[in-house]
Amino acid sequence: MLRIEGLRKSFGEKEVIRGLDAEVRKGEIFVIIGPSGQGKSTILRLIDLLDIPTAGRILLEGTDITTLSDREQQQVRRRIGMVFQDPAIFRGSVYENVAYGLRFRDLSKEEVHRRVTQALHDMRLDGYGEQDARTLSGGEKHRVAFARTIVTQPDIILMDEPTSDLDPVTTGILEELIFSIRDTYNATIVLSTHDMFQGQRLGDRIAVMMGGTFIQIGTPKDVFTSPNNRDVAYFIGFENIFDGEITRSEDGVATIIAGTAEILAVTDRPIGSKISWCLRTEDIRLHMSEEHIARSPLANHLDGVVKSIEMVGPQNHVTIDCGIDIVLVVSWRFAARVDLQPGMNVRVAFNAGSVHVMDG
Repeated sequence: MLRIEGLRKSFGEKEVIRGLDAEVRKGEIFVIIGPSGQGKSTILRLIDLLDIPTAGRILLEGTDITTLSDREQQQVRRRIGMVFQDPAIFRGSVYENVAYGLRFRDLSKEEVHRRVTQALHDMRLDGYGEQDARTLSGGEKHRVAFARTIVTQPDIILMDEPTSDLDPVTTGILEELIFSIRDTYNATIVLSTHDMFQGQRLGDRIAVMMGGTFIQIGTPKDVFTSPNNRDVAYFIGFENIFDGEITRSEDGVATIIAGTAEILAVTDRPIGSKISWCLRTEDIRLHMSEEHIARSPLANHLDGVVKSIEMVGPQNHVTIDCGIDIVLVVSWRFAARVDLQPGMNVRVAFNAGSVHVMDG
């Protein structure tokens, strides 16, 4: 549906987009995640032809839309809808706000009424038509913005941080509506968010954006279990990220030296490789040092000392010095039962298959 090739965008001497490539498939939700200030909004503005790229191409179904005449670009923009981070609400009723984009189309009053009524229904705004749009809550204003976009029946819908600054309940409602928009209107959606978990929930595929380019594109499972470098691992929530060197390798299982610890990992990287590796907190098990543990040939068992315990919601994040500082998660009930305290001798265990090895 959409292809981006070598895209660059500079504002004065500042290059915001640096050689970006991507492909968006018809009917998918393609989510761009990344920290604030990385160029996510700029990408959407370039696709919507609100800004002109410094270099590169944007192809819509094979046609480079950046080289079209102004009149041809105007026709392309009719196929693209945009939901901005801060939805603009005009004076007047909710109905008038939703119908605004249809004023510039050659439609009968009956067709406008049919489309607006359907869009209000699809966005759970039945009964809101005559209400002054400026009196709505934040979540309701976002739904009006959604309705104003879908009423024009675009092929591609761009959403820039569509749930920012909203409470979790309202965010959940809007996320359900995003799926409904895709399925009901057969639209292709490109969405940006700094909320990595929202990207995981919504995206058919995810693009991680840092430094003005996509540094990883894949399914949510690919990105969240197999980050391709330390920056991605850190952004998506890995708390255990280390450097190391592979010192032995046999049958796809490598030994990694990290700090004073020796780790087994499933990888085919050669001996002598300088690598980084990461481990999710939930893949680590905590044992008391006196417990008898059945040892598997592909399990890591490291003795250590509890350095700190931090309560995060219903769980405790425990940092243990095992020659490297490993962070794991235990329930507060478990911590209370074993009377977990800083200075205690403990043992951590995790499978070699849970260790994800990346380029150093």
